[in-house]
Amino acid sequence: MSQLQEARQAKAVHTTDIMSRANVVGVGVGYKVSDSQVSDEISVVVLVSQKVPKSSLSSKSIIPQEVNDVRTDVLQVGELRALQARTDRWRPAPAGVSLGHYRITAGTLGIVVRDRASGERLILSNNHVLANSNLATLGDPVLQPGPLDGGQLGKDIIARLERFQPVHFNTAPATCNLAKLYAWLGNKLASSLGSRHRLQITQTNPMASNQVDAAVARPLEDGAILDEDLEIGLLEGVSAPRLGMMVRKSGRTTGFTSGAINVLDATVVISYGSEHSATFENQIVTTPMSMGGDSGSLLVDNDAPLAVGLLFAGSDQATIHNPIQPVLDSLNVSISRPIAHSLADRQASIDKVQAIRESYQEMLMSKENVIGVGVGLRHKGGKRTEEVGLVVFVRRKIPKGSLSAEDLIPDQIEGIPVDVKEVGELGVF
Repeated sequence: MSQLQEARQAKAVHTTDIMSRANVVGVGVGYKVSDSQVSDEISVVVLVSQKVPKSSLSSKSIIPQEVNDVRTDVLQVGELRALQARTDRWRPAPAGVSLGHYRITAGTLGIVVRDRASGERLILSNNHVLANSNLATLGDPVLQPGPLDGGQLGKDIIARLERFQPVHFNTAPATCNLAKLYAWLGNKLASSLGSRHRLQITQTNPMASNQVDAAVARPLEDGAILDEDLEIGLLEGVSAPRLGMMVRKSGRTTGFTSGAINVLDATVVISYGSEHSATFENQIVTTPMSMGGDSGSLLVDNDAPLAVGLLFAGSDQATIHNPIQPVLDSLNVSISRPIAHSLADRQASIDKVQAIRESYQEMLMSKENVIGVGVGLRHKGGKRTEEVGLVVFVRRKIPKGSLSAEDLIPDQIEGIPVDVKEVGELGVF
């Protein structure tokens, strides 16, 4: 019997048992991978939504190292779901799908970011996608999918415009009433004299310059958006662009594409249509990797889950991106790996905080008014977050100004945040 036949037979016998284990979403046969190298050994391949350390699994959930003398392999494949078009309605919505202010056509949901002040999750995309090129009002509805893809006010509102960085245009339609009057009179005179020439007035500001075309929107429900970038996954931070860097993006129109950075620090003039144009400084130019509707896509390092830029313009010969750090700084947001987004991460966070609690519990319990110390999820702005920290229980909260120095509870210990929770006097029931 060949290796393949043995593996198929072992898989058939053990499929029911393997599929019953936690985290398993599939089973098949394939070449075994060891130390990132594909071997010529055929194994029973177990597909899991997420790889979890054996120490975090119950004995019933651990995948056996072999079945019927055929070795097993474990392959992480994420959550498997029926494929949707990027222009469909997604709930929850990942980055890379259709999105837009209710008065535009459609752009791309760039990524979920964190507000640096509140820690709240926000949607990042372009100004011209979320704020209608400066014409929007804060609080305006943002649709997913975008209007061009069938998004409608009411049922498809996913967020509301939170803030945006204005685009300063070099040329734009005139707003000066005196200039408009001058043009009207001139055209009336030209018409009366039989001339076919007409005056057109344009607002100009040749010195106007920009760094970013960016905005953020606040989701109506935190659970309506996903941290992951479709076909790219979760991001862990940012990276500076480099000449020759291989990059990728996930966008509404062209989906997942890759390219290379071939120009840095570019000064470019971008047409916004309808007599609008704007100059941008210090931009990233890549090989062509987008089309209309991809605006707002995140540019990501090809070799690491790190954001590099924010796609906002291009042609059939080049794509233009804002460097990501100025985008984040201008909107006071950050891209960071979601805290404890896996079972392993969560347990590691808990273990670290528990070690800190054991080291500092005696010191904290010695403070006046403190009646307990524990480990729990932090609260910010009255809302629970996913960040694990220390929780100090007090009979009642007392203003810091009324406490002696030795009774003050620190805001953090060794980088671990400390929350104070008032619980009153604890007693038996």
